[in-house]
Amino acid sequence: MFEVLDETGRNTDLRDRIREVLERVAPHVAETTGLPLPAQARYRLLPPKAWREEFRLNAHRILARDIAELDPTPAEIDATRVVLKGAGAAAVLVWPLVLGSTHKAADGQHETVIAPTTWRHAGLLADDPAIHQVVAHELVHHLQAKARAGEVWKTFFPALRGLENIPRDSFTYVLEGHATWADRQVTGRLFGTPADHRQARKSWRYRLHDNPVIRRLGPSREAYEQGAALIARAVQAHGTHSVNRIWKDVSLLPTAEELADPAAWARRL
Repeated sequence: MFEVLDETGRNTDLRDRIREVLERVAPHVAETTGLPLPAQARYRLLPPKAWREEFRLNAHRILARDIAELDPTPAEIDATRVVLKGAGAAAVLVWPLVLGSTHKAADGQHETVIAPTTWRHAGLLADDPAIHQVVAHELVHHLQAKARAGEVWKTFFPALRGLENIPRDSFTYVLEGHATWADRQVTGRLFGTPADHRQARKSWRYRLHDNPVIRRLGPSREAYEQGAALIARAVQAHGTHSVNRIWKDVSLLPTAEELADPAAWARRL
C-alpha cells in the first residue's frame, strides 16, 4: 500500500522509518476519520530545490486542468500566470516551514513530498512523536483526496466552477483542520498525549523564516487551530459520518461566519 521513495540519495534510514510509521498509523487514521484508506499512498523525499520545483509544477498542473475544463479567457489565464510566478518565488521562503505537502502528481496519483532538510531544521528527526504526527497528518490528506474523488476543491477560477459563494478560507480550514484534529487523535492514542511538532527544537534557519511576513505566504496557523476546533465540535455533535458528507457536498462547508463559530457550523450540519 505504501511507497516511500528517497530521491535525495542520502536518507534511506528516514525512508524506512516513514514506511514503518505509515504502517503503524494507517489503521488509526482510518478508524479516527471514518474514511477508507487509498489503494496506494506515495511519499517522496526530495532535496529542497526539487521540493520547490514540485510545488511549482503542482500549481501549473492545476492551472492546466482548469484551462482544459473551464475555458477561461486569455486575460484570466495571463493574470493567473502572474500569480503563479509570485507563488514560485514565495516557495524559496516558505520551504523550511512546510513539513509535508500532498497533491496529485503528473501520473494522477496523490503523493506527499517532503524535504528531509526541512525536518532537520524543524527538529523532527529527534522527535519520534512529531514524525508520527506529520506522517499521519499527510496521510489524512490522502484519505480526503480519495473521498473527494470527482470533486474539485482546488481551482484558480472558483466562479467558473460555481464556488464563488464559498469563502476561500473555508477549504483550507476544513482540509488542514480535519488533518490536524485527526493527527492529534492518532498520536494521543499512540503516545498518551497528542504530539506537537512545534515543541521540537528548531534550527536558526527555521527561526529565521518563522515570522509573520513569511507565514502569510502559506496557510495560517489559525487555519490549523480554528479548523481543528470546527472539526472537533462537529464530530462531538454528530460523529464522523456527518462530517464526511462535506467531501461530496461543498454547500456544507463553513460560511465566513461559521469559520469563527464552530457551534453554528455543527448545528447546520
